[in-house]
Amino acid sequence: MNVLLAHGSSDSRHAAQARELAEDAAIELGEAIELRFLSSEVMPDGARVLPLLLGDGWHAKIDIKKIAAASNCTMLPSLSSHAVPIACMASDLAKERLPGDSNALFAVYHFEGFEAITSALNGLKARFKQLSVVEMHKSPNVAEQLEQWKAKEVSDIVVQPMALFEGKTMESVRRTVEQSATGALVGTALSTHIAFPAFIADCFREGVSDAT
Repeated sequence: MNVLLAHGSSDSRHAAQARELAEDAAIELGEAIELRFLSSEVMPDGARVLPLLLGDGWHAKIDIKKIAAASNCTMLPSLSSHAVPIACMASDLAKERLPGDSNALFAVYHFEGFEAITSALNGLKARFKQLSVVEMHKSPNVAEQLEQWKAKEVSDIVVQPMALFEGKTMESVRRTVEQSATGALVGTALSTHIAFPAFIADCFREGVSDAT
């Protein structure tokens, strides 16, 4: 059995997008994929579990290990081990939101624990006039970077949250951008990328290869 292990959110859009991703990835994989959330204490017996985590923070170090210890399951590498393709898809979404020669601001949850994705994003500077990676909850953050660019009269800005699904995080970024009065646009959640389901299917296939 294949299981996608998502963070979970009180926002119903989060669950809906996570469920849609599981269904689409199952079609790409040609095998069923069940959706579970971090609130689950035990995974199905013998399941191969893919944690939908972009960083190696608290959830990866504590919650995932607890679930693995309580379950007869195989935990596949989380999405943090696939930082380069994820960064490229984030870049695609930013370009879709604001085509042409734009300035990109990528927002990760924290720098600590998200070093791989931060490094991969910084490697995409050639794709934009300016590129900056900031934190969502600490300094330097979205509001501070937008204020700096506003003072320099930088325009054509797209803010791409490094969030997998809709929810409170995406809404918080949108409010911050709106309050900045910079005219910046906000990209969509990462799971909306057209290639994301196939990417998830490949993660399961690579998990099989790693186990053999």
